[in-house]
Amino acid sequence: MKDNYKRSTGSKGDRTKRGNKEKLSRKSIIKRVVIFTVLIGLVFLVLGSMLFAYYASTAPAFSEEKLRDPVPAQIYDRNDELVTTVYQGQKREQVDIEDVPDHVIDAVLAIEDNRFYEHGAIDFWRLGGAVVSNVFDGFGSEGGSTITQQVVKRVFLTEETTIKRKAQEAYLAYRLEQEYSKDEILEMYLNKIYYSDGIYGIKTASLYYFDKELDELNLVESAYLAGLPQLPNRYNLYVEDNRGYDRAHIVLRMMNEHERITPEQYEEAQNQDLYANLVDRSDDERASTEPEDPEYAAYINFIKNEISQHPGFENSDISELMASGIQIYTNMDADVQRNLQDLTDNREYYYNPKFQEDAFDIASTILDTQSGGLVAISGGRDYQEVVDHNQALVERNVGSTMKPFLSYGPAIEELEWRTDQTIEDEQQYSPEGYDNVSIANYDMQNHGRVPIREALSRSYNVPAIKAFETVQDEAGESVPEEFSAATGLDYSGKSDGDYNVNFNDVLGGEQSTFTPLQMAEAYSVLGNNGEYNEASAVRHVVTNDGDTVEFETESDQVIEDYTAYMLTDMLKDTFEPYGSADYIQMDGLNIAAKTGTTSYTRETREEYGIPDNAAKDAWIVGYTPEYTMSVWTGFTETEEGGETSFVGTDEHITPQWFFRDIMQTISSYNGQDFEQPESVVRLDNGELAVRGSEELEDYESQNNTSNGSDNGSDNGSDDSGGWNWYWNSDDSESNEAPEESYNEAEEETPVTGDESEAPEENATEEPVQETEPAENSGGGEEAAEEPQNGTEETQTETEENPPEEPAESEDGNDGTEEAEDDAA
Repeated sequence: MKDNYKRSTGSKGDRTKRGNKEKLSRKSIIKRVVIFTVLIGLVFLVLGSMLFAYYASTAPAFSEEKLRDPVPAQIYDRNDELVTTVYQGQKREQVDIEDVPDHVIDAVLAIEDNRFYEHGAIDFWRLGGAVVSNVFDGFGSEGGSTITQQVVKRVFLTEETTIKRKAQEAYLAYRLEQEYSKDEILEMYLNKIYYSDGIYGIKTASLYYFDKELDELNLVESAYLAGLPQLPNRYNLYVEDNRGYDRAHIVLRMMNEHERITPEQYEEAQNQDLYANLVDRSDDERASTEPEDPEYAAYINFIKNEISQHPGFENSDISELMASGIQIYTNMDADVQRNLQDLTDNREYYYNPKFQEDAFDIASTILDTQSGGLVAISGGRDYQEVVDHNQALVERNVGSTMKPFLSYGPAIEELEWRTDQTIEDEQQYSPEGYDNVSIANYDMQNHGRVPIREALSRSYNVPAIKAFETVQDEAGESVPEEFSAATGLDYSGKSDGDYNVNFNDVLGGEQSTFTPLQMAEAYSVLGNNGEYNEASAVRHVVTNDGDTVEFETESDQVIEDYTAYMLTDMLKDTFEPYGSADYIQMDGLNIAAKTGTTSYTRETREEYGIPDNAAKDAWIVGYTPEYTMSVWTGFTETEEGGETSFVGTDEHITPQWFFRDIMQTISSYNGQDFEQPESVVRLDNGELAVRGSEELEDYESQNNTSNGSDNGSDNGSDDSGGWNWYWNSDDSESNEAPEESYNEAEEETPVTGDESEAPEENATEEPVQETEPAENSGGGEEAAEEPQNGTEETQTETEENPPEEPAESEDGNDGTEEAEDDAA
């Protein structure tokens, strides 16, 4: 055993040699790891260099012209013709670096690039610190860009944070430093930087905010201007918060820390009043980014919104992008756009003095019915982008224009109703679940059994509510809301997502608030065989480096083609006798439309002494196979006695004249009509049915009997927009309307009854510049009378002779030059 042990362990010399070999082996492994790591690093360095070289080779062309002067955006129309050139902001005041005082330069360098004169194109020391900060504090917590990098980024590149863009930025920054001195680069920066309100360049900003030359600025003013460009719209002193003030004091602190000012100067600057010399400017007086051609302003505003939302430009500042020389190819018809805005602005076009006042406004949208292309848009009278909201993008209660989407459309879609489906009308009707609320038609009449064609074109309320309830009962409670959402009129976000559509929404109240643009999109679905297109202004953009960014759109079949066609066929009758737009003639056009108005709450009427038949908003939305147009008209102030209201039929129909004159001007009159799909059958009585439906079988089994319009409704009933009123059906003492109920002027009815049972409603959103709070909508187009039924608040509409065709104005426009009756 002992011998075996000695043989197994070996001699001492053997053990020593074996240990040395193990040590050499470990050293060899470490050496190999180091060599391998170095080789891998070299490989990555070579690959990185090659990738950098490739990205640098694809960088935009280095242009001295772009470095020196901004390049305005160019707007092209649907025919690729140059329409206008957009010069961003006010005229720029250029400054030479020699004329910039030291304390202004110190403020800029302290906050932007303190070692600017010491490093090259890239500050590797600062970059390393930024990398560490981003690792520990999160990506984006600190930037490492030098002033040189910021110049090339603003001139040649976008805001995207990709490796490619960073490589191009580094390359172009290196080139810039090779060809220009530090002073020249700093001068470029100071003349190109953006200062909000359309202001570019620090000299222009100094004059704009403080009415001072640069050498007149005190320290806190210099600090403010130095810090403003980081987030110009947020730090703008004309925005009501203290962010700009706080930013200025951050810059002062950095100047002190970098010893660019003394502690005594720092303390003195902290006590200076930043607002003491701030120029007092109202919204109207703030600098405008308007194009030289103001008739395109609303369209350009929409262009900017669309480009900002495109994935290819999501990290770009739109103001800088519009000053980078991009070319924007649009769907605009320049002639239509000019005509639309000119007629909107022409106050002499409107016959009634109240429509010539500043409190009256009008907004509209025109789409290509088939493609959804934005042909033209008006953001309001004398629209200015910086000062005004684009009224075509402001939500408002839409009145009876919702009836096709919440009542009759879902009924045709889900229940396959024929266009001669009849509904029992009533003089008073209480919606399901609202026993103490009654609804009436605008004329306070019971029309018997009415076909839905007549009910829709004359805009009766009771049949619309009953159709809505029938769909909910037979197809599902959510079906009307889902149908509406499919066409772009979505309620899912209303009341923070906690809202259920109810009967009052059918009449355009409650949360039926949508924009003129959305209404045009929805109605174009009906004219496009049930296909939805989101409105699109931009076809493609050519960037300053020659890249083309496409703006693709998709069409979605959102409702059945038979639903779209049958609704369209019924809505054509809107212009027939007793239709809600029968005052205007659209001869020669195959056109369908729906009107709508909204009224005031009882409380507002009583507070301001507003007539009961007054309305605050009036709509018409219509379409041909070529164009879809929505028109909103309304008032931005509430005054005594209805001075800023639509009172009487001739005033309620104001948007109809506007609609007629524009549509008749732009249409080609090519005889094009809406194409009847295979899914629709035209009956012997001229009505329509869904092919293969039970309703069609019923009709055929009755051997082509009449359409069942056993209603005696050919009674000359007026849907000029008459008033519809809600009231208590019992004799209770309280006749108060629900606090926020809406009624449709020409078609709806104000609601009264038990407030706990009537649906509560939110106020219509009004533009920012309005002086009065938004009112609730309802309806009313004509003078109302006290009904003889014993109720306190019941009102009925009196029909007056329809106004005559407006006289032709001297400039050739068929304006609403009709004589006003005494009531108006």
